[in-house]
Amino acid sequence: MAKIKVTFRTARIADNEWKILADYPDHEQRQITGFTSKADADDWINGDRKIAWLRSQGYAK
Repeated sequence: MAKIKVTFRTARIADNEWKILADYPDHEQRQITGFTSKADADDWINGDRKIAWLRSQGYAK
């Protein structure tokens, strides 16, 4: 089975409210919410929380 490439990008909702959009090929986009700044969302994308989330979704070991 080929690996599925999940891409992440940040999106601003309002002042002090950000989300991450997770794009899956041929699947519905998922949103991860609860970030207070772009830096907070970027830390999530570049840190261990992203790997933990991917594991919880079945996309990482």
